[in-house]
Amino acid sequence: MIHSSNRRLRVAAAALAVSAGLLGGVASAQAASADTLAGGPGRTVRATETATFTGSGTGGTMGSAIESATNVAYSFAQAAGWQRSQCYRLGSDVRQSGGWWTSVSTVFCQR
Repeated sequence: MIHSSNRRLRVAAAALAVSAGLLGGVASAQAASADTLAGGPGRTVRATETATFTGSGTGGTMGSAIESATNVAYSFAQAAGWQRSQCYRLGSDVRQSGGWWTSVSTVFCQR
């Protein structure tokens, strides 16, 4: 039954998004029917799970602030069950304030 397996994937994706949101990240899962992905019924269904996590940090230099914020975002991802090798830094925003640097980094994960 293709319809019931797609429904289970959507429920699992919604549960993942809720749990990641509670841990400080945003998650999404994409699923399509077997007919769409493999060309017919009874074929393998492939789903891609993605998530983004945001962390903030400070430092005496621009680089140390970015590194600090990125490490915080990676720790959020790992707490949500992602391996560091499944993620990469998507971007960082850095600002200087009173001799200190502050940064916000976003980490993107996919499996």
